Amino acid sequence: AGFDVMENLTLNSPPNVTLNLPPNHANLSSDTINFNCSFNDLDSNAANVTLYGNWGGGWHANETKSVSGGNGSVLFTKSLSEGTYEWNCLVSDDLGVSRFAENNFTLTIDKTPPEISYIAINESYVCGTSYVRVNCSATDSLSGIDSVIIEAIKPSGKQNYSTTYSNNVYYSDILVNEVGEWRFNCIANDSAGNSNNLTSEILNDYSSLPDLVVYANGISFSNLDPMENEEVIINATIVNLGCGDANNFLVGFYNGDPDLNGEQINGNKTTSVSGLSNVTVNVSWNAEIGPSNIFVVADVNNSITEANESNNKNNKSIDVGAWQEFYGNISITKILSSYSLFNMSVWFNESTFDGNIFIADSESDIDWLSLQAIGRNITNGSASNDFSDIDNLLNMSSFKDSVSILFENRSYRNFTIHQRLIENVPVINSTGILWDMSDDTDGEFSIDDKEDLVFVSNINKEKEGAYGTYDYELKIPVRLREYEKDDMNNVYLYYELS
Repeated sequence: AGFDVMENLTLNSPPNVTLNLPPNHANLSSDTINFNCSFNDLDSNAANVTLYGNWGGGWHANETKSVSGGNGSVLFTKSLSEGTYEWNCLVSDDLGVSRFAENNFTLTIDKTPPEISYIAINESYVCGTSYVRVNCSATDSLSGIDSVIIEAIKPSGKQNYSTTYSNNVYYSDILVNEVGEWRFNCIANDSAGNSNNLTSEILNDYSSLPDLVVYANGISFSNLDPMENEEVIINATIVNLGCGDANNFLVGFYNGDPDLNGEQINGNKTTSVSGLSNVTVNVSWNAEIGPSNIFVVADVNNSITEANESNNKNNKSIDVGAWQEFYGNISITKILSSYSLFNMSVWFNESTFDGNIFIADSESDIDWLSLQAIGRNITNGSASNDFSDIDNLLNMSSFKDSVSILFENRSYRNFTIHQRLIENVPVINSTGILWDMSDDTDGEFSIDDKEDLVFVSNINKEKEGAYGTYDYELKIPVRLREYEKDDMNNVYLYYELS
């Protein structure tokens, strides 16, 4: 036998490559994608790995990275726009042998949330406890819908419900079992992790029982600026928020809270209101000066069994002005003389003359030579509490047009009264306020002494005013007539001519 010897033989094992990330058929919402490939080579002579993809102009090599050794992994980072793509990795060794992964992987870039075209409820309202079907139409053209849930937003909180897909619509049957407002939120998620939602209109669940409600904005007045004792019609809308009818119940109107001894206005009114309806009831009221808080109570004697007994009362305020304006002309023919008829003066209806006009409570006994400007003490020093003292004496402290508030923007004027100059009289428009020092015991106007008050204005013959052309204009608080209690109806007007 014989033999022959050949040269050394080197066997080259071809490298292998595996696609790791993104996984096949991945749906991603990011435009920055990390591609990861791992390789192995039994000969440990792997040289490079190249990423291939079909973005940016067809199937082609995108990037190559050098490697070494028998195994490892390579990461490629790419920015891609929305769409569906294929990709693979090619591994090559230093002898020029290369190999792709067995199959291409696909991925979808989807940055657009699903489209929800509508959410609808098969009922417009519910009485008591009942199921409703909530329908939602949602689509996604790239990665497809992954899930749709219906979120119920009910009076007690939120709760999620799964949906069933049928005839291109996702729906859920939900038990509505809480009285109040319900909303439903359709939440659609696509396979790339994008989410969108659409909220339904309000669905009201009403009680099967009646539920009488009085709202503040359902109370109205026929005249928002009445004078004292002017008739005002008070209207109140009684709403039935329940499905049951409420028949023959009483409605009461009150000046003040009836639970705090408010005074009823013109007795109870009987009415009825069907379920989910309303009715308007009214009474007439003679306006009272100052603020009045008008309360309306439905079902005064609790004859109706209701779903909610705590919402039958509400109120609204009206403010009646506390001041009365006087204006007009002075027309005088007087003969003035002493007892013995000496020094006689004849005063005809002159076309021009000066003077003052005064208004005081009818019981006031005024010493015209002792008048002083309000806000000044008997030594003509400043007194700070006079306006609030007047408000207290006239019971006007709570009024929006109290003396203190009205005279905040006062000016000052001097008046000559009985040939005596009174300086620094506080004035608004043409009206000033004086007090009678002859009644004083403590050196200033005060609640304890309750000195006489006199409101004063100049006479200006045929001058233009707020209401036309006339001789005088004077404004007084209506309650001046009640300053002294013997006569609570009258004030007296005085004039002085010069």
